[in-house]
Amino acid sequence: MASKIDREREAIQRAEAELEERKRKLQEMEREETERELHKLVRKVGIEQAITLLGMAVSMKPKRAIEVLEAAAGEAEPKAAAKPVG
Repeated sequence: MASKIDREREAIQRAEAELEERKRKLQEMEREETERELHKLVRKVGIEQAITLLGMAVSMKPKRAIEVLEAAAGEAEPKAAAKPVG
């Protein structure tokens, strides 16, 4: 008969194994969600334009490309809001 300490140790080991499995499943779910988001965005702009955009981003460093695009998006929003409707 296993002692109370041995049973507790085994329970902790099972819980740790279950936690690792849940972490692995979460990572897989996050990867799948990211992939779905990427496919959705590529469908919106088209494959050729997506490749062009990514190529440009890589050539100018992705962080800088994001900054430029965010700045451009920020400039476009006020213009769209100021445009009279209909």
